[in-house]
Amino acid sequence: MNGARKILFVDRDGCLIEEPTDEQIDRFEKLALLPGVIAALQHCVAAGYELVMVSNQDGLGTASFPEADFAGPQALLMQILSSQGIRFREVLIDRSFPADALDTRKPGVGMLRHYLADDGWSRAASAVIGDRETDMQLAANLGVRGLRVGVQGMDWAQIAHVLCDAPRVAVIERNTRETRIRVRVDLDSDAAPEVCTGLGYFDHMLEQIGKHGGFALQLRADG
Repeated sequence: MNGARKILFVDRDGCLIEEPTDEQIDRFEKLALLPGVIAALQHCVAAGYELVMVSNQDGLGTASFPEADFAGPQALLMQILSSQGIRFREVLIDRSFPADALDTRKPGVGMLRHYLADDGWSRAASAVIGDRETDMQLAANLGVRGLRVGVQGMDWAQIAHVLCDAPRVAVIERNTRETRIRVRVDLDSDAAPEVCTGLGYFDHMLEQIGKHGGFALQLRADG
């Protein structure tokens, strides 16, 4: 039976910190936090979430990625987060290469089997947060929802909003042979309205409803 504990399984590179083109954080000058990550994680911790870092680090400890090059930036990252009240109960690092095809490598659950065997946390209230499709696959393998960070997903403020603010969101779609209409309203977000009906003046009038009502409105009508 699932308990009340809530866990966020959080990716590192491209999620907590910017990922460089060579995909290795092996020098201090490469370490850069994603915008909004500190405030978002503080919000999550205050809401009762436990944090577990889960990261693939290709070839860590080999000549291509010496342990010492990884250790310094990683220690600094953990120090920065800890200084802001953000502490991880576990840091799980897979060191294999993709070609090794090990179950410990995301989206495999080899590093997380002790969580799968533990009924003391709520799958429904927990999530995987990451920037890649492998993170979303890991979420499915764990039986939790996946939240994607970055250009293909959300920013950290939006993720904290979804996790912590019990968003009052409604989505309605109406499709006929002639038209396709989709409306999404989020009463707890003041994001800029996004309206596209094909009629400029009508778009403007509908946008004013969201803008002056103080809620997020997304509406698209085709046909």
